[in-house]
Amino acid sequence: MAKAAQVEIPQTSDAAEAPPAPKAGRRKLILIAAAVVILLGAAAGAAWFFAQSDEAEPPVAKGKAAAKAKDKAKDKEPEKEKKPSVFMSMDTFTVNLQEENGEHYLQTSVVFEVSDDKTADLIKTQMPVIRSKMLLLLSSKRPSEIKTLEGKEKLASEIANEARKHAKLKSPELALTNVHFNAFVIQ
Repeated sequence: MAKAAQVEIPQTSDAAEAPPAPKAGRRKLILIAAAVVILLGAAAGAAWFFAQSDEAEPPVAKGKAAAKAKDKAKDKEPEKEKKPSVFMSMDTFTVNLQEENGEHYLQTSVVFEVSDDKTADLIKTQMPVIRSKMLLLLSSKRPSEIKTLEGKEKLASEIANEARKHAKLKSPELALTNVHFNAFVIQ
């Protein structure tokens, strides 16, 4: 018989297909270290952000205990509903001022700030009288009296007093809270 040639077939092993164990461990270690660095950076950024926003608050309000005490105080106090103000614009006033180094006139636009619609209705019913009193008051002023900030504030107070008096706003709920000028020109 003839001798058969033996052919060796190379055998594949599982070890040759898989990457070596030390390289896989190194990659995992690098990924874990990178993740830790990213998390620490995010935590530091968050801490800085919240530290910045805490500086705007008063020091008493810092901490959980202070926040709880503040919440308890809110629960004990009855909350008053603050209604938004109602604004009443009036027509523009143009009046001659008292003479002072020549003729001058004032052109102004006034807005009443009132507590609610009921007060606004009361003022509207008396508007002809209030406008008349305002014209007389404005025309009685000298330019030097109303040129300064203090003069304008005093004039606003006088207008408010006249309006309150003639609209008969005597109860505290019915209030003309402020008088604002939308325009104020002296020439």
